[in-house]
Amino acid sequence: MTKNNKRRWQAALVGLVGLILVASASIRVLSVTDWNATLFVGFGEVTDPTTEYGEDRLADIQLRSGRGHDGKYFFVQANDPWLLAPDENAQVLDRPLYRSQRMLYPLIAGVGGLLSPESIVWGLLIVNVIAMAVGSWVVALLALEMGASAWWGLGFVFNLGLIGDFAIDSAGIVAVLFAFLGIWFLLRERNGLSIASFAMAGLSREVMLIAAVGAAIWLWRHSRRQLSLLFLLVPSSIVALWGIYLRFRVEGGAGGFPVVDWPFLGIVRSFDFWTRDPRNFVVGITMLLLLVLFTRRAIGSSHLVAWSFLGFVPLAVILSEHVWRNWFDISRAIAPIWTAYALLLFADKVEDETSQS
Repeated sequence: MTKNNKRRWQAALVGLVGLILVASASIRVLSVTDWNATLFVGFGEVTDPTTEYGEDRLADIQLRSGRGHDGKYFFVQANDPWLLAPDENAQVLDRPLYRSQRMLYPLIAGVGGLLSPESIVWGLLIVNVIAMAVGSWVVALLALEMGASAWWGLGFVFNLGLIGDFAIDSAGIVAVLFAFLGIWFLLRERNGLSIASFAMAGLSREVMLIAAVGAAIWLWRHSRRQLSLLFLLVPSSIVALWGIYLRFRVEGGAGGFPVVDWPFLGIVRSFDFWTRDPRNFVVGITMLLLLVLFTRRAIGSSHLVAWSFLGFVPLAVILSEHVWRNWFDISRAIAPIWTAYALLLFADKVEDETSQS
């Protein structure tokens, strides 16, 4: 067996283990809900148009406390991902324009809107199970490329932010997967696939365009300026074109809490909330430490992983208290940093050894 084949099998094994871990966790949850996958969708006990929409289309739904979570919005979108009947579907969303930007995950889960509502519930879960496994495989390949063990690919499955996204059928897993896939393709000089992957990451979660911008800067620093412009313009243009289409199909809907604020203000204001809940306090302090450590490591690194995700640091600084005060929200908002930092620990080690030899 050649070295390359051995590495592929090692990465595939990590992906398989990731699949087993996530599938096992899903089965455990489903076994206590009488195999009702709507628990992951996150319909809330507080009745709103989205929950009513689910009750009208599903025979039995599991409710969560309060207003529920993001999965219920992706359920609506998966029933009409192309916004062919926005008055019937998208208008029950709390913020139709904002929610509809994140179209790729529900598009895949609903097979382009062809599945029945009951099948979509399972589609949302299955897509995230597969995305967790594929993400572990891709990160394992990157770890091997950096000289580390393939088992660090499980840093994708054990990413706290992605675990949170998995629990509520959210799009973050698919978004982060495509970002890491874009990095892998670019390192392998498969530029077209890399650009497409970054575009799909942005269509899953618009903030993931940060990774495409970071890759463009990395290319510019390596004097590949024409290619850099393509990475900067193509993914953002694709996301923008979808945004233009949305504005012809749905109205905005302001609602929701403010996501951004003045630099550091959200962090400072969150301390009071953290002191009321040990989980928020521990994760909040951990996230601050992680940002400092990641910034220090990334700035001194020349690796693509560092530059692709460095932009999430200034993003974190301007996030509002409504994001920072809850461990569940902040860990998901900057989820890529968790996995990227683990990879960079080994990337820099390899670079140092190379420079010394």
